[in-house]
Amino acid sequence: MFIDTRLGNCIDVMQVIDKTQIDAVITDPPYNIGFQGYNSYADNLPDDEYIEALSTFQQMPVAIIHYPEEMMRWVIPALGAPDYVSAWCYNSNISRRFRLINYYGLKPEYSRIKKSYKNPTDRRIKKLIDNGSVGTSLYEWWDDIQIVKNVSKEKSIHPCPVPIKLMERIILLTTNEGDTILDPFMGGGTTGLACIRTNRNFIGIEIDPKYLENANGRIKNEQILQGVNIGMD
Repeated sequence: MFIDTRLGNCIDVMQVIDKTQIDAVITDPPYNIGFQGYNSYADNLPDDEYIEALSTFQQMPVAIIHYPEEMMRWVIPALGAPDYVSAWCYNSNISRRFRLINYYGLKPEYSRIKKSYKNPTDRRIKKLIDNGSVGTSLYEWWDDIQIVKNVSKEKSIHPCPVPIKLMERIILLTTNEGDTILDPFMGGGTTGLACIRTNRNFIGIEIDPKYLENANGRIKNEQILQGVNIGMD
């Protein structure tokens, strides 16, 4: 297992990465909606520049998270119509309460994750449990993972984290142990943490040096917590 994190613009760094070694690009990019909280990144690129950045991953296996309208405005022009889509729904005090995950060249295998039965005392369900069943297959609509709140232990210096459990789920649904995952917009390193927990290799690219330093620290701490030996560049 290895971890490789790099500082730079993903468009430039991708030119020196061997894409044939990447099993999946799994990422939650800046949404280009004018968010003001980033250290050094302007979240308001012209449409053509933002689409160009996302187009870097054409013809690669990709799972990308975005808001629904922006998914259609920018992601689809960059990557095309998705092969599959999941919806991540959550409770919040903001007006937007769900995001989409578009899959390109990746098929989410929902049977890999089991959800507990809602009615375990039902006669038919009880029979399934007695026969060794641990739950029902996951569906494409998820409401059991909440956003990272300011008081959450997952909160880092990056202003827009996604839950580790969300990245774990996408990784588990679409890849296998030992695969190499690339996150070209690494941010706080959440995808890297999820890779450690699911025994995947990880390559992360981050344009902001402070976020990169923070992500590396979180990844090293996760390595210690999980008791795994990871080569890190």
